[in-house]
Amino acid sequence: MDLSQFKMATATVRCEPSGREVVVVHESNLMDAIHQTGLGLGQSCDGVALCGFCRVKILNGAENLSSMESEEKQILASMHAGDDERLACCATIHGPVALTTTYW
Repeated sequence: MDLSQFKMATATVRCEPSGREVVVVHESNLMDAIHQTGLGLGQSCDGVALCGFCRVKILNGAENLSSMESEEKQILASMHAGDDERLACCATIHGPVALTTTYW
């Protein structure tokens, strides 16, 4: 039996400055990955892209995240966020990512 068909692509998410890492399956939600590291991440909308409290700065691997949808773009624009910032509730992972936020 060929088990190669059951292999799943994984990626490492690293949170700075703590250095905590977690390995997740591709297409995992960035917020879920951060929670798996044991670090807190703000949210008041239950992860439905309304509050913007889960804003993170992508240090490396921005190209390994899903494209921004209009809701995320609007929230980040209203917050005057930088081009390197994302909402963790909106982004899915497709490769290694390193990130931080202002309150870690």
